[in-house]
Amino acid sequence: MAAWYCHAAVGDAARGVDVLLWVTAHSASDVAAVYAQAAGMLALAPGSDDTAFLSRQFLNWLRTTERRWLIVLDDVYSPGALDGLWPPQHTAGDGRVIVTTRSRERDLAVMSGHAFLAVDVFTPAESLVCLRSKLQRPADVGGDTVADLAGLAEDLGHLPLALSRAAAYLDYNASCSVARYRRLLADRRLTLERLTPAVRGGAVGGSAAALWDISIEQADEHTGDLARPMLELAAVLDGAAGIPEQLFVSEAACAWLAERGEAGWHVDELEAELTLATLDRLHLIDRAVQDGGHATWWVRVHQLIQRAVREHRVPGGGGEAWQQRAPAVLSAAAHALLEIWPEPEDDQDLAQRLRASSSSLADLDQATDSHPLWLDESARPVLFRLGNSAGESGGTAWARDHFKALVPLASQYLGPDHPSALVARHMLGRWQSKSAHLTEAVPTLENLEADYRRLHGVGALETLSVRHDLAVVRGDAGDASGAVAALADVLAERRLAGADRRTILTTLHNLAYWNGVAGNAAEAAAAYRDLIPAMEEEFGRDHHGTLMARHNLARWTGETGDAAQAVMLLGMLVRDQTRVLGPRHPHVMTSRQSLARWQGATGDTDQAIAGYRALIRDMREVFDTDDPELLAARHNLARLQAGADPAAAAADLEAVTADRARILGSRHPDTLISRYSLALCLGRAGRPHEAVRVLEILVQDRPHAFDENHPGVLEARHSLAVMRGEAGDPHAAIAGLRELRPDLERVLGPGHPGTVKAIEHLGDWYATGGDTRAAIETYQGLIAHIEQHLGAEHVAILPALDKFAMWQGRTGSPEEAVRVLVRMLSTAQRVLDSDDPTIPVIEGNLVFWRAQVGGPGGRGTHLTGGMEPPDVRR
Repeated sequence: MAAWYCHAAVGDAARGVDVLLWVTAHSASDVAAVYAQAAGMLALAPGSDDTAFLSRQFLNWLRTTERRWLIVLDDVYSPGALDGLWPPQHTAGDGRVIVTTRSRERDLAVMSGHAFLAVDVFTPAESLVCLRSKLQRPADVGGDTVADLAGLAEDLGHLPLALSRAAAYLDYNASCSVARYRRLLADRRLTLERLTPAVRGGAVGGSAAALWDISIEQADEHTGDLARPMLELAAVLDGAAGIPEQLFVSEAACAWLAERGEAGWHVDELEAELTLATLDRLHLIDRAVQDGGHATWWVRVHQLIQRAVREHRVPGGGGEAWQQRAPAVLSAAAHALLEIWPEPEDDQDLAQRLRASSSSLADLDQATDSHPLWLDESARPVLFRLGNSAGESGGTAWARDHFKALVPLASQYLGPDHPSALVARHMLGRWQSKSAHLTEAVPTLENLEADYRRLHGVGALETLSVRHDLAVVRGDAGDASGAVAALADVLAERRLAGADRRTILTTLHNLAYWNGVAGNAAEAAAAYRDLIPAMEEEFGRDHHGTLMARHNLARWTGETGDAAQAVMLLGMLVRDQTRVLGPRHPHVMTSRQSLARWQGATGDTDQAIAGYRALIRDMREVFDTDDPELLAARHNLARLQAGADPAAAAADLEAVTADRARILGSRHPDTLISRYSLALCLGRAGRPHEAVRVLEILVQDRPHAFDENHPGVLEARHSLAVMRGEAGDPHAAIAGLRELRPDLERVLGPGHPGTVKAIEHLGDWYATGGDTRAAIETYQGLIAHIEQHLGAEHVAILPALDKFAMWQGRTGSPEEAVRVLVRMLSTAQRVLDSDDPTIPVIEGNLVFWRAQVGGPGGRGTHLTGGMEPPDVRR
């Protein structure tokens, strides 16, 4: 910028410049020498060779001359460097001063008497303009495209100095295309010294790397040689995302600084902070504060400065200096990361930045010859922490791929039976399962279990840990009953092996969950009510495991039929989880999903739909696209919207079903649930024949994922019978419902709502098929069935009484219709609220059939409702 200004000033016809002086202002002696030289050229003191005298004469001349002058003081290190040598602020003529500096010290503005203008890196648009203006060769040389230039600017971090150096290199090597230059930049074997050389005849000499080295050396002078070691830590972390400042003042970082600084010097937190301040003052790092309730400081480092630090060669050392220093630097950075990494990860922003820096560390470890992170036992955990943190934050696919890469590396560097190699395989299986790659997870964990048995024995705690996870994976794959049996065995053996209380509670937690999935919701809810107080005592009320147990209690409470209680429990849980984990944590989103689900179950459809829409927007920013939780949210939203627009809901469910089949498999329980919901929507959309085809395949496939007596299998059979009737075959509906009824009574019980609804539907299809006598007998039998198993005052008896009365009246017995309706009205007034809209309908029907006694027949307005099949939610 200063050079451009000088060129513009010289060419300005109106104002112009008579005297232009460019001074490299690193020290007072440098500036005084140039001033003395200028005094000699202006013949201000002929015959004198006294530098101090000549420089004073030159400053006096600047003050009194009427000639136009411009002085550039380039790269001033600090305010005190130019004491007594600043050009005058008030002059007789037209004088201008430009000061450039890498320092942030505002004292420079005070001492020079000029405004301070901070110059940042270019914007992407400015970078393109810079490259186009700097490149002297024709645009068609090398086949460079706008995308190539934009990519180069991004590679160089939009740093003006680096862009000009890159343009100089490209002009000097005209045959080198921008695309090839970018490949050279990415090649770690080539240094910035070679790729961003000094510009011949330029205003600023030296390569970009050499210029930064000057600043680092100056910082070292002020910090007792702590600046370069501090930058070495920053150079292996993610300087773009921002490095937590607390890392640089950690015990591990201070130990590293002490080791690399002056001999025998203990470094404390204060000295580390002062070193950071010095690096910031010299523009080698940027410190930024983020106030999210408490001030958090981040350190950012330009990517080219990081590379220059890594490529620095120790004077006289020769060879690849970085390969010599890398093991110690990478290990120190890993120790510092692990020291400040919180457990649990309540601050998601901090966790994301820690993962970014750990990922950078892992990449550099692979680029070194010695792989210090694998060979340093105390540094190695950072690789595992990185993967698990990513998975727990919603990046399940990333975590899976990370551990998939770690497994062969661990075997290569440590041996296949090393504990860390086995843990890497264990984590791979766990994240394969959580990312819905169940067909990969099962063999991964089965093979691992075999190796643990070989190495430690069947009852060892390490083996039991794998068996525990294998049981969970089998449950995820659809074998809930198998998961329950396996977890019960693991629980017994863990107790026998003397596992600690936390391990036992975790096993009980998973056992209760899979017991609920297997169809025992009431038992699961009861187990969680007993378990949660123990977890609060052992882990704490705000621990992730305790909060998840509360979530599962709400779920199984809802599954027992108490949706309102589930909504209340989940509302409190979401508030607590948001307070503890933050609004973007995956566990919070899981609870929000459950809250919306049970709000829908209570009839608050609008609130549930709004909740799902907001949730899906947030999930898409946090979860992987194929994450099972996001797929579940899409499924549940479509199902809720089916009442208003079944055709659109069916289209959405077709997409979700296809995604679940692709990711989870066509017979995974979640895929089967989506296919079931799709069939219901097709029926509601007036496409019963398509619904029948979907349900026929579903009924065949469900036993592969569930036991034939699983409630989901029975629901699918119920819906298939109803849809066959809707498709025009009432006799097939009747046959299906008659075959289903004894299975429902045996599995669910005679008083279960599903059993009662199936008997009611049987009567409906008898009536639709024209067999009114059978319909009347079925409704009459249903009334007796409800009286026996639920009681004469149960609300479920009202639809049965209504339909029995209707068909009695329609078949010529209005007196019997009146008698039944009188009973129905009396029951309704006792079991329903006084303002329930059902009561006026009953009263109207009673008036109608009383009018028909002894008169013409009629139809009445009854509570016939529809033959809606049962629904499921997930």
